[in-house]
Amino acid sequence: MAKHGIILVGAGDMGGHHSRAWTEIGQPIVAIVDIDGSRAQKLADRYHVERTFDDYQTAISEMEDADIVDVSVPLDLHLPVTVAAARAKKHVLCEKPLARDLEEADAMQEAVSAAGIKFAVGFQRNLAPGVAFLQEEVRAGHFGRPLLFTADGMGEVRPKRFMHDRFGNNGPVVDLMQHYFLLWETVFESEPVAIEAFGFIAASERPEIAHFKERAIDTAVVTVRYRSGDVGTMTVSWGLAAGTRLPSLPERLIGPKQAAIAGPFRDFSWQGWTIYDGPKEEYHPFPAVYPHALQAQAFIDYVEGKRQAPPSTLQEGKRLLRLSLAALTAIETGQVVAL
Repeated sequence: MAKHGIILVGAGDMGGHHSRAWTEIGQPIVAIVDIDGSRAQKLADRYHVERTFDDYQTAISEMEDADIVDVSVPLDLHLPVTVAAARAKKHVLCEKPLARDLEEADAMQEAVSAAGIKFAVGFQRNLAPGVAFLQEEVRAGHFGRPLLFTADGMGEVRPKRFMHDRFGNNGPVVDLMQHYFLLWETVFESEPVAIEAFGFIAASERPEIAHFKERAIDTAVVTVRYRSGDVGTMTVSWGLAAGTRLPSLPERLIGPKQAAIAGPFRDFSWQGWTIYDGPKEEYHPFPAVYPHALQAQAFIDYVEGKRQAPPSTLQEGKRLLRLSLAALTAIETGQVVAL
């Protein structure tokens, strides 16, 4: 197996997941970059990485032998880090969401195209075996049509405060829901045609995020209608009162013939689904996988020409960002947004 030098930019929570993924597939991380030097060093010690930097531009210019830059920093840095990597002719795996707005996404696409590098967006959840299982069941007609896919996500103010910045990761409608938009699109095998959404800022008075000039919508109900007639809906809040441990409801898929409910969700992957067929119930377990490692390997295969497309394309990232922005428009206007 060929070895590729990885420059990991961002030593926070997602940087930790990506470090584990690269290590699991045997690809060397040659440098870790973080503005917090102690955080970079802690992650470097854990994964036996020799070099750390507090500036991504220095790391990209000095690590000439590295050929991949892993962008695991907050959303406002996705564009500049990608541009720097592209100019250095290094391939890029960029965490989702792709960018803060479509203008930034266009600038990223222009830089990637001009450099002729390989690029992928990190929607690792869609690689988990539970997604393919549902897609196959729906394709076989076992559920019937139309379908309703429900999702739920409950939590307090995020420890990563920038998630709540309107000009940072822009709340769960942008940061979280894109995983579900892609999931619904994959299972339904259809494109969205309309979106309706209602939301507000539940944590507007919380002192942890009072320093932001503008706080993001943190609580919402979003419903997407697909050309196939299927519907996906999600209820989310990142604004529960301090100390609240309200569990999220499991995902459910409901059709005229069958229904299903998701089993435990660990390591970004469902452990199984229970299918309800009339009075019969059957649990379908899945092998333990780490989707971040699947994503890392798929990207390496793409770089090496072993697969024609990345696990998730830049164009896909733009499409999902456009859907999130449409949901925010629906919240702001109170109108259904045609897509």
